[in-house]
Amino acid sequence: MPGVNDAVLSPPPPGHAGGPKVLLEVFGCQMNKLDAELMATALRRGGYDFTDRDEEADAVMLVTCSIRDQAEHRVHSHLGELAQLKQRRPELAVGVLGCMAQREGDALLKRWPSLDFVAGTRDFPAVADILDEVRADHTRVLAIEGAPDVRTPRDPALRPHKARAFVSVMRGCHKRCTYCVVPKTRGDEVSRPMDDILTECRALVDDGVQELTLLGQTVNGWGRREGRSLGDLLAALQEMDGLQRVRFITSHPEEMDDALIEAMAACPKAGLFLHLPPQSGSDAVLRRMARGYTVARYLQIVEQLRARVPGIELGGDIIAGFCGETEDDHQATLALLDAVRFSQAYIFRYSPRPGTPAWGRLDDDVPDEVKRRRLAELLTRQNEIMLERHRGMLGSVHEVLVEGASRRDATRLFGRTLAFDRIVFPGEPEWVDALVSVQVNDATALTLSGERVAAPVA
Repeated sequence: MPGVNDAVLSPPPPGHAGGPKVLLEVFGCQMNKLDAELMATALRRGGYDFTDRDEEADAVMLVTCSIRDQAEHRVHSHLGELAQLKQRRPELAVGVLGCMAQREGDALLKRWPSLDFVAGTRDFPAVADILDEVRADHTRVLAIEGAPDVRTPRDPALRPHKARAFVSVMRGCHKRCTYCVVPKTRGDEVSRPMDDILTECRALVDDGVQELTLLGQTVNGWGRREGRSLGDLLAALQEMDGLQRVRFITSHPEEMDDALIEAMAACPKAGLFLHLPPQSGSDAVLRRMARGYTVARYLQIVEQLRARVPGIELGGDIIAGFCGETEDDHQATLALLDAVRFSQAYIFRYSPRPGTPAWGRLDDDVPDEVKRRRLAELLTRQNEIMLERHRGMLGSVHEVLVEGASRRDATRLFGRTLAFDRIVFPGEPEWVDALVSVQVNDATALTLSGERVAAPVA
């Protein structure tokens, strides 16, 4: 799944006024952000309030990621800072939750005496009870044995954005990609019932949400074991009054089929963007990754998508320097970038992860300096592709869902087009969460810029 910046859940959601204050800090993917919102629901029901300031917090909880070792390094670094803070404030409760908690378990408690509890990916719904126990009994808690549960209660109002929301449609993954730790940290795939999903979506839309993002480790495999298709869910959401846009991440190429592509074509609300990670442009590397498709099959899917959904843009993930990758394999991945021309791509060096099928079985035999060089070449080419595409958009007008003020310039707003392009433009605070028409006047590889214009005549 694509990565996001670490962030405190801010502004803090409304909590139980006067209750102990919790700071939720999120590392990693969109699923972790949603998990933090679900934790907020449990904590508020348990009488807790929230803050985004360390000095105000009675408890600090880190919602963690294990996909790459850098994410775990950041968590350990922060735990070191919290250990120093706890020397001054011994009453502060500190917890680690999520994928890293599930993977490392008791080892975290042993490494960090200042850590009060560790709760895994299936135990976080009990976070209020765990925190009560830690604060009342001054005990340390390890909770990583919970059963899979796709029906975690949610308060629709506890979300950071009025017009946008994440919805989990499934948890876990039954794929066994050799580089990936998700099956170990999140367990086997469990799809959520369609009626349950639609009830939550209806409540969110009734509360002002215009754009829903459906989340799953292999989201386009939703419902297959129950005889359903993600296309069924898209068709139902297309008919939901008040909902403007539907996105879904992350899709696996092996789970794309003609029926789903036809469903996307029949669902204009699904927009013009699909995140479909290839991981490599070499069949030999894809076999070692156990991805289950060939480059030719991937390109066939791309061709079908572009034929049935004109204007669709694709996002991808690429791993540089996977086990056994040769220079020819690397050149094949560069060729894939040229063939597909992703509108955006997350490209990373391979880092071995304990608990993955590759760990101890495949040699991490690409020297680090070679990984870095290949990564740089892939990033350079992808940036060239994105800049060429963005420059080709100059003068065009797009419907943009405004997300907020630009971090670099508070007088400018930013939002996303139907094709998930980020665009910044001068605007007024009251435009946030609205759909506006924006003309593209300038572009970099990563961002478009422009100005609001009257909506084009249909």
